Amino acid sequence: MTAIVGILNKQAVAMAADSAVTIGGSNGKKIFNKANKVFALSKSHPVGIMIYNAASFMGTPWETIIKVYRKQLKDKCFNTLNEYQVDFLAFLKSKNYYTDDVIQRDFLENFSLNLVNTIINDAIAVNNSITLNPTPENRAIFLQNLEVKVDSLIDIWSVNTDFCPEFENYTFENFAIYSNAIFDTINQIRFIQNEVIISDELFLKIKRTIFYLLRAKQNFNSFTGLIFTGFGEDEIYPSLIPVFISMVVDNRLHYFIDNNQTAKISNDNSGSIKPFAQTDVIDTILTGIDPSLDTIYTSNFEELLKKYNQTILDAIGDTNPLLTEQITNLDTSLIVNEFNSLNQQIKRENYIAPLMNAVSNLDKEDLAEMAESLIYLTYLKRRITFAEESVGGPVDVAIISKGDGFVWIKRKHYFRPELNQHFFDNYFK
Repeated sequence: MTAIVGILNKQAVAMAADSAVTIGGSNGKKIFNKANKVFALSKSHPVGIMIYNAASFMGTPWETIIKVYRKQLKDKCFNTLNEYQVDFLAFLKSKNYYTDDVIQRDFLENFSLNLVNTIINDAIAVNNSITLNPTPENRAIFLQNLEVKVDSLIDIWSVNTDFCPEFENYTFENFAIYSNAIFDTINQIRFIQNEVIISDELFLKIKRTIFYLLRAKQNFNSFTGLIFTGFGEDEIYPSLIPVFISMVVDNRLHYFIDNNQTAKISNDNSGSIKPFAQTDVIDTILTGIDPSLDTIYTSNFEELLKKYNQTILDAIGDTNPLLTEQITNLDTSLIVNEFNSLNQQIKRENYIAPLMNAVSNLDKEDLAEMAESLIYLTYLKRRITFAEESVGGPVDVAIISKGDGFVWIKRKHYFRPELNQHFFDNYFK
């Protein structure tokens, strides 16, 4: 995991990221503290990019992809930041050596297999008799549970209309043809080898479930967050655009932009803080309360309302059946929603608005210091508690301004700069 943040005002945008990367293996997980997550997207213009979650795309390191893109971009510029991210995605889709057909099918098989495993485990959890006593009768019960689980997923995702851009016109028939051999393999290793014969109808439903999830704007386990930030040629104020990318299926890139997490500085919005990945500490500073504690308060309030109603019902007893029925049918969710709305208003007025007002007036140096401090506080919390230290290592910090471009404030090197002057001499060639 990781922690990254972008802080924007009218003067500049500060970027900061830790250096921790978690590698999973058959013997557990290992955390390294040397990862690079902040990059200049152009050597000549004020745009940068941060990455989090998966460090590679379809097996190719993002650092390599970004630097190859930067090399071919040269001194070309675009009028808006959005045009930079559009051009970057076009570059990504144009390079087949990142996403050849074999790699695409391997990633789809892995994605589908993991999802099928999850559905199977959920079906077994309802009644684990098939694992304890795998009789034909228990296998039939398992298949019933499996179909109920699949039907519930189809009910949820079949009505979703918020698709990834390149999957809007992708039909199930196209997907079924493309993935036919993959699902034959999954059927063999997950069902037939375990002496479970699944009907064609149920297996078709499983395919549909995976298709519905595949085209939705959802982050998979292997997704990468690409955070584009900086200035376009015609933009006087900075902006930030998060793009979430997972994989390529049938030459279609699974990506989407969450508009709720974008930021654009203007005369109406002069300051913004955008954290990504592990955001709990930064959210606590922003809102004045730990998000998990906030959830607990809401849950406790809801439970107290139910107990309060039950106390009134116990006091009334059988004396007033009509009143008893009215209290029983009370919709407490309306009160809980109002409770949350009032709390949100208090957060905005007493914490978020004053902090944003301060951010809007910070100089470049202070923006950089604030960004670094927010990442360090996240690291410190992991360090002094029993949580996994998945945020750590040196904090890389950069500032992008309209006049000065991309400027490093703090940056780790895997080499000694004084021994590699040729690297700096060749940087702008």
